[in-house]
Amino acid sequence: MNIATSLLGLFVSLLAAVFPTLIYAGIVHWFDRYEKEPFRLIVLAFLWGAIPATALSLVVEILLDAPLAALGTTSAEFVSSTAVAPFVEEAIKGLALLGLFLFRRCEFDNVLDGIIYGALVGLGFAMAENFIYFTSAFHEGGYSQLTFVILMRSFVFGLNHALYTSVTGAGLGYVRIARSRWRRWGIPLMAFGASVGLHIFHNFFATLAEQHLIGLLIGFAGDWAAILVVFFVIALAWREEKKWIAEELRSEVELGTLSAEEYAMTISYRNRLRAQLGALLSNSLRHARALSRLSQLATELAFKKHQVWIHGPSSPESRLIEELRVRIKEHRRNATV
Repeated sequence: MNIATSLLGLFVSLLAAVFPTLIYAGIVHWFDRYEKEPFRLIVLAFLWGAIPATALSLVVEILLDAPLAALGTTSAEFVSSTAVAPFVEEAIKGLALLGLFLFRRCEFDNVLDGIIYGALVGLGFAMAENFIYFTSAFHEGGYSQLTFVILMRSFVFGLNHALYTSVTGAGLGYVRIARSRWRRWGIPLMAFGASVGLHIFHNFFATLAEQHLIGLLIGFAGDWAAILVVFFVIALAWREEKKWIAEELRSEVELGTLSAEEYAMTISYRNRLRAQLGALLSNSLRHARALSRLSQLATELAFKKHQVWIHGPSSPESRLIEELRVRIKEHRRNATV
């Protein structure tokens, strides 16, 4: 294989790893309807999965795989794939979520936020891991093997790492709305266990697929069934968020924080889009941005009020409520509906 062919294969591998992942990341970002997470944290979550998580996982797995050599090549690969890799990778990816939860707790509002951050960490990890697999496939079997691996890893199973880590994130996000102590500790641990279990399930049947097609079919069906469950949870989260926003902001109209028109815009995702589109069609990009920012601030206020209702007036969120009210009133001058 000459240098030009190798470089072209490297470029194709990079493109196939990056391009689908960015599309998936854009879809995940769209799922965060009512209160978009800060862009810097989104990038941080994605980059953690792409660089530190991938590098640390490789190092730890190499160290843990070394003693398995005594089992023989086939057995060692099976144990590594179904026992070592799922736990190590989900634990290291989960560190980013735990860090966000502990140090940027104010941005971790509910289950949906956990799913969003977890999916982005998983997508970053998948992008880096896919690039490694693609380049290896190209050097081992040329374009035919590369095409097959791209099809399987970027499309058929392209959302798997996002799935696994989003489950861990959902568990951490649940802590923000849990009322009992055992749920605050038990649910995240069970969610992490479920993420590892899903990873083990996939790797087991992926290994089986090398010998029997049924393994591939079972793995595909199981993975996508779990992904559909996550989509269902996201839909439930949208409904809950809409209800919180409507309930918590109703009193803000009486207080003068929002007008009745601004309240009606904020409680409906469709109304938000309609108002911002109307501003854009009126050639007022600044007004559209101001409307978006107003909706974001009002939603954040609603979430903080809901958390205070759950955890009591002594919770850290209570001190942010008046600050948000002031910031909303400052924005109203540029965001009149």
